[in-house]
Amino acid sequence: MKARVLVLTTYYHPVLGGVEIHARQLVRHLHERGFPVEVVTKRVSRDHEPATHVDGVPVHRVGPIGERRASGKWIVLPALMAKTLALARRADVIVCVDYRGIGVAAIAAGRLLGRSVIVQGEVAGVLAGADEAASSGLPPESSAMRALKAPVRAIYRRADHVVCIGRDLEREALRAGVPRERVHYLPHGVDLERFHPAAAAERDRIRMDVGWPIDRPIVLFVGRLSLEKGVMDLLNAWRIAQPRDAVLALVGPDMAGHPWDAGQPGRAFAAANGLGDRVRFEGGTADPAPYYRAADLFVQPSHFEALGNTALEAMASALPVVTSGVGGLADFCVDERTALVHRPRSPESLAGALTRMLDDAPLRTRLAEAGRRHVTEHFELRRLLDRYVELIESAVARAF
Repeated sequence: MKARVLVLTTYYHPVLGGVEIHARQLVRHLHERGFPVEVVTKRVSRDHEPATHVDGVPVHRVGPIGERRASGKWIVLPALMAKTLALARRADVIVCVDYRGIGVAAIAAGRLLGRSVIVQGEVAGVLAGADEAASSGLPPESSAMRALKAPVRAIYRRADHVVCIGRDLEREALRAGVPRERVHYLPHGVDLERFHPAAAAERDRIRMDVGWPIDRPIVLFVGRLSLEKGVMDLLNAWRIAQPRDAVLALVGPDMAGHPWDAGQPGRAFAAANGLGDRVRFEGGTADPAPYYRAADLFVQPSHFEALGNTALEAMASALPVVTSGVGGLADFCVDERTALVHRPRSPESLAGALTRMLDDAPLRTRLAEAGRRHVTEHFELRRLLDRYVELIESAVARAF
């Protein structure tokens, strides 16, 4: 008999983001493999029914209703705890994707009901603060902040298994005192059937569809238009580099109302600096794959990054990558081998890397080929999801 799985995640489809996409991929894979699975998540809109099905899987949405924001994972905790206790009685294992805040509910329910709990980290600094060896890009914590976070970190460490999507998160978990046998490196995978190099003539067709010029190089950014993704650094670098004929295309939603929003500030910066026809703000999309296939170069100048899903997608699409190389990006973006790495938070360094890549076609070809090969060998989606299934089965077997 297949193990019964309860998945907790703060946000879920149709909310879009790396965490939400991965959670849906995992749930769908479990369902396709015959595992009874249910999802508990936050209800972000009255348009979303409290109980529904996504991909044939029951999804339970709890209040209070509210759009995505940093405090959401704590505001939802009481209702999430109650729903988890009710549903976990008919589950064998609880899987908590991005356990910040909601991991408290998952671990408490697991302890009360005797269920195995797997928590998956999606950002650095949850189990332990950054140290000198960390590559996360996060600043070191003060002693006061460590003391404030200590109680909840002690709860997180009681999970039966900690899944780390990047090597930096893996080192953090071990540094926090989680035993080696309970720490598992399992990065997000890439769907190589969806993200692949452009076929003959496909590039020009996509450019015509989205309104991009056919005869100009396109530098692509995909992600939330937020400060921590390095959007303002990128626009400043574009101003510094002053590429003659290239176009910078930013594909991703604003973070309206969030203190890290770079959407409106970015558009104002572009207008004030005369970037006009050299910068395009495309807005968010549920399917970024065609944009990769129509571009010439990808850039991800994040300040901190647990993994870097979009860089993986770009590499799978045979795009050369310029990146800051922080956190999980360092796991697969090796300078001069699979990517061109610039100094984090440095528009000047980023401008130099973009200029070099745009001016050097052989370099672009070499890095694109190496990146595609690396992703194919190490980040294929179904292979990694199968490893996750093996972990779930092992966790349940150990509990019994």
